[in-house]
Amino acid sequence: MKRTVVLIILDGWGIGRNDASNPIHAVKPESFRMLEENFPTGSLQASGIGVGLPWGETGNSEVGHLTIGAGKVIYQYFPRITLGIQDKSFFENKALKDAFLHARKNNSGVNLVGLLTNANVHASIEHLQALLQMAEEQNVENVKLHLFADGKDSPPRSLEKFLKEIPIEKLSTLTGRYYAMDRTQNWQVTRRAYECMTDDRQPMTGDIEAEIKDNYARGISEEFLPPLRVGRDGTVKDNDALIFFNFREDSIRQLAEAFIEKKFGKFPVKTFQNLYIATMTRYEEKFSVPVAYPPEAVEEPLGKILSDAGKTQLRLAETYKYAHVTYFFNGYRESVFKNEYRVFIPSLTAPHPDEHPEMMASAITDRLVQAIESRSFDFILANYANPDTIGHTGNFEAAVETIKVIDKEIGRVLKAGLNSETIIVISSDHGNVEEMLNPETGRMETQHDPNPVPVYLVAPEFKGRKFVNWKNLSMEVTGVLSDIAPMILELMEIPQPKEMTGKSLLREFI
Repeated sequence: MKRTVVLIILDGWGIGRNDASNPIHAVKPESFRMLEENFPTGSLQASGIGVGLPWGETGNSEVGHLTIGAGKVIYQYFPRITLGIQDKSFFENKALKDAFLHARKNNSGVNLVGLLTNANVHASIEHLQALLQMAEEQNVENVKLHLFADGKDSPPRSLEKFLKEIPIEKLSTLTGRYYAMDRTQNWQVTRRAYECMTDDRQPMTGDIEAEIKDNYARGISEEFLPPLRVGRDGTVKDNDALIFFNFREDSIRQLAEAFIEKKFGKFPVKTFQNLYIATMTRYEEKFSVPVAYPPEAVEEPLGKILSDAGKTQLRLAETYKYAHVTYFFNGYRESVFKNEYRVFIPSLTAPHPDEHPEMMASAITDRLVQAIESRSFDFILANYANPDTIGHTGNFEAAVETIKVIDKEIGRVLKAGLNSETIIVISSDHGNVEEMLNPETGRMETQHDPNPVPVYLVAPEFKGRKFVNWKNLSMEVTGVLSDIAPMILELMEIPQPKEMTGKSLLREFI
């Protein structure tokens, strides 16, 4: 009998404390309570060394989907670059050294572009500081900083602290990440960030601190700080070098594309002469620029194994999480595997997603239920973006509404898929929404956390079964994210390749 295996990723849904800091605890969602009472419920490590990050480092959507799809732990960009700084190989990296050589040769400047943050999700202030050190060692004085204010992965209103950790006299532009790091094809906000960096006619601010405080006074975090020109003659110019130092690819692509692609047509751009561009990691396969740290190869991701086995598969998400269920889940591959189909629901483009905590969850469920009932696919991957997106806003009430929405939608999925022809696996990529308040200070939390994430295994034959750690999910884990893919292969009776080193969770029953 042909069975459909459905993997649902509740993006940013971790296992939190049973107290007032946790919207999931506040709601006590009925669908999840039913799952916990009737089906195997476990927990998975989704942060730190368990997903190839440093000890204690929080996970993120990119790393989570990559690890789940690869079925093995992959050493991530952040520790690779950081270790390079520590062993000094970073300072000999050809792509980076050539940028400073280009500036010396042309008596020009080096533009360092990226997110000013210590959250280490998209970028790291440590990497920026290493580039500044490299500029000194390479005798390049003309360094122009084009930085993006965070307030999303790092705490809101932490911008001033980060500005004290950089040479403020080198700051040329300062832009909220909402403008500079859009990934929803909202090209008009990308355009504003681009023009701030390239157009000398843009007005300059005389007082950065006043601009930031004015933003706060209007109830707006630095994430939405309008693009500001700070340094005179600090725009990108002919003969310059340009280094994008974000290591996470998805949210920097649009801005990078405006500089890199010769036939760019989303909005008017300048034609620079002799501009050297390097990126910290490979943002897009089509970008023909030097890359400091190319991705480690994932030769046998789950999607490829299923395709090679002749299985049909569906990828389903709203566009906000497009890259995660495709590029990252497929092991840094943008291309489609044979018999892989993709459905993406356009995300809302409102600047304040907490005003719409339902997001596109209902539309995702509509398509998912339709796919389950059609019996057209052997494997379905679906992502619900709500928990992570709303978790980042810090709005507890909106998070409560999100939990209610997800509970309702999972109930609809279970109604369609709780049968002998379907196996449903529900898990997450990292923690976020389950810790909206700091349990010690009571302050709002907007960043990811290192909590384990849940995993539910739902099919008639598993009713009443339990994982070994079912009594203590938050303190003991059943496994790690890389164990999901081997379990799916075992459920589908497909041999696990040697390169996939995770272990099937089906071995963890009592």
